[in-house]
Amino acid sequence: MFKAIVEAFPHTIPLLVGYVLIGATFGVLVQQEGHSVWFALYMSVFIYAGAVQFLVVGLLAAHVSLLNVFLLVVLLNVRQICYAVSMLEPFSGMGKRVFYMAHTLSDETFMLLNFVKPKESAPQDFMLAIACLHHIYWVLGTALGVVLANQFSLNIQGISFIVVGVFVVIFVEQWRSTNRHAPALVGLLSAAGCLALFGKTYFLLPTLAIMVVVFILFKRRLE
Repeated sequence: MFKAIVEAFPHTIPLLVGYVLIGATFGVLVQQEGHSVWFALYMSVFIYAGAVQFLVVGLLAAHVSLLNVFLLVVLLNVRQICYAVSMLEPFSGMGKRVFYMAHTLSDETFMLLNFVKPKESAPQDFMLAIACLHHIYWVLGTALGVVLANQFSLNIQGISFIVVGVFVVIFVEQWRSTNRHAPALVGLLSAAGCLALFGKTYFLLPTLAIMVVVFILFKRRLE
C-alpha cells in the first residue's frame, strides 16, 4: 500500500492544491456561519461532497426543511449514478474497500482513476491510494480554513474557480495523452448545446443523457 501511495502522490498534486484551497474556503464559510470546527470536519469526513457541503451550509442557514435538503442534494449529485455504473468493473476486485471507494468517488477522483494507471503497484491499491489522498487533502483544507477564519478576515469570493481550473488542466492532459478525441468532442458539443438551450442551472442532466445515448449507439465505432 505504501508503494501505491508513493506512486499515486505525483498524480494527485494538482488536486492537492485545488482541494486544500477549496476545502479551506468551506472551512471559512462554516466558521462565518457560526458552526463549530467539529461540524466542519464532520461534514468533510463523512459527507465529502464538495458543492453539496456548501449547499447544505447555506440551506441550514436559511432553515430549510431536511426533506428539501435531501431532495436538493439528490438532484445535485444525480450525476454520480453515471460514475458508479462505469466503475463497477474496476472496483469489482476491491472487496470491502469498495464501500470506501464509493464514498470517496468525487468528480476529480473519478477522472483521475480513469486517466492514470499504475506501473508498479497493484491496481486496487493504486485506486485506493488516490481516493485516500484526495480525501485527506479535502479534510486538511477544511481544517486550514477553520484556523484561518479564526485568525483573519478573509474574502473568499471567486475562489471556487480553482475547481474549474483543475478540471481544465485534467481535460487538457487527457486530450494530449491520446489521439482519439471523439469522446471528448462528444462531451464538449453536448455540454455547449445544452448550455445554450437550458442555461447554466439545468444543462448538466441533459448533457449526461445525450452523452450516454451517443456512447451506447456508437459504442463500436468509438472503440
